[in-house]
Amino acid sequence: MGFRHEAFGYDGEEGFVARVTEFVRGGLAEDAAVLVVAPAQRLGPARKALGADADGVEFLDMLDVGHNPARIIPLWQDFLNRNAGRPCRGVGEPVHEGRGTAALVECHQHEVLLNVAFADTDWRLLCAYARPEPAPSRASHPWWDGASNPAFDARHRGCTLAQPLPEPFGPTALLRFDLDSVTGVREYVAGKARRHGLDADAVERLALAVHEVMVNSVDHGGGGGMLRLWAEDGDLVCEVRDEGVISDPLVGRRRPTLAQPRGRGMWMVNQLCDLAQVRSSPDFGTVVRLRIGETGTRQA
Repeated sequence: MGFRHEAFGYDGEEGFVARVTEFVRGGLAEDAAVLVVAPAQRLGPARKALGADADGVEFLDMLDVGHNPARIIPLWQDFLNRNAGRPCRGVGEPVHEGRGTAALVECHQHEVLLNVAFADTDWRLLCAYARPEPAPSRASHPWWDGASNPAFDARHRGCTLAQPLPEPFGPTALLRFDLDSVTGVREYVAGKARRHGLDADAVERLALAVHEVMVNSVDHGGGGGMLRLWAEDGDLVCEVRDEGVISDPLVGRRRPTLAQPRGRGMWMVNQLCDLAQVRSSPDFGTVVRLRIGETGTRQA
């Protein structure tokens, strides 16, 4: 069958539970491994409706494991690896009421990239959307409500890196960096993070993530780049821009192997930050925008 990436729209808790339990029980009937990843407030009712069948299902809170949407594809890959040789079914709800504007953008990027990451695999993934469904959801799912989706746009596969990010509002600090100034700029970012109210752990995570991205710019982006820093919706946002171009749309979304000599930087960044947005094109180079919330609470 190949990878069946399907979505459905639901009205209220009852609509979610009815469709998910039907899908899950269909998987259990064929001895499939089943993982449901959704906000905790919908996991409880789904588990209750499944009754004894819930014992054969794995449940994870999307607000925890998928706080940064770039972590969701590796989660599904780990699930498939754990259950190699068995039929597999998943239910995911990355787009939910707890997402901010920037995170919603990345959720739609994630949905497109699922079609790239799992193109050569054989399993079923059902994505839930509260009605009214956001417009981009229709274009990223080949199947909708059990039928072939005429709104699916296969041209978007892997093309998400070229979509520019909106410009920031309000005061923005700007610094240029090269190999000699990376350490000083990292310390500048750490100082700004402390003044923004981040706790010590969050300050260190942001500083380390920024350092990794700047080193990538030095190595692959022309020897240096430009850093911008600003506050937005309670988050501290740090953007690194350089002249390089990334060709892999799944950068940072594959778990590195122990034998892999390089390529761990963006993976690490996605584990450290609440949100990481990557855009790259010959027209504007590469932009990596990192966010950490002012509470400094790590969600992974």
